[in-house]
Amino acid sequence: MRSNPFLIVERGVPYEPGTVFTVKKESWSIGRLGKSWKPDIAFDNVFISRKHALLYVEEGQVFVKDLDSKHGTYVNDQRLAPHAPERLSHGDRLSLAKDIVVLTFSAIDMEETFDLTPFLPVNEKKSKEPYPDHVKLDPVKQTLLVSGEDYHFSEKEYKCIELLVQRYGEFVSKETLLPYVWPERKRTDGEGVDVSAEEVNSLLYRVRKKVAQSIEIETIRGKGYILTTK
Repeated sequence: MRSNPFLIVERGVPYEPGTVFTVKKESWSIGRLGKSWKPDIAFDNVFISRKHALLYVEEGQVFVKDLDSKHGTYVNDQRLAPHAPERLSHGDRLSLAKDIVVLTFSAIDMEETFDLTPFLPVNEKKSKEPYPDHVKLDPVKQTLLVSGEDYHFSEKEYKCIELLVQRYGEFVSKETLLPYVWPERKRTDGEGVDVSAEEVNSLLYRVRKKVAQSIEIETIRGKGYILTTK
């Protein structure tokens, strides 16, 4: 693998959808927190076994195996036999206990994944125009209205989409976006903000997922983003 793989939470209390776990160790236990057991990734649900599944790396490949859980571990809707390893590929859907917990596996750096489609240069005249009339921001409700469709955001999600919409069709660098979204995390030496790649990836993932039907956010690898409507 070229970089550390990720697990992205689609569903699973207590984590927010879009939470990203970077698999940096040789093995990761998945399950429910107990008095004498603390898995690496712990979900708060009685249908998840304490020792539910194990994710591990072997010869550069990532495998998952069910630890004889009561309600099962599934890869792409296929239930795994207990203790039988299953190699994960990029984009595989991993679920526990019949979709009570749903995770997506990413074997490629998330920035590169978003950049798979070729970047099309934005027309210079268009980049200087304000965002279209069918796109409206509401900072009080923290919503975005696109052609009659209302999208609701958390505070950080809204700050992200707000700046990108305000710069509709223009390139927005990471150096501009991060302090706008996380002003409280600015470094005292003036050298950027203390925000991890996982936090940025998780935020962009959640925003993209919410607006996927109407908005496209193009990633310029390692540099920044451009927002347009579909």
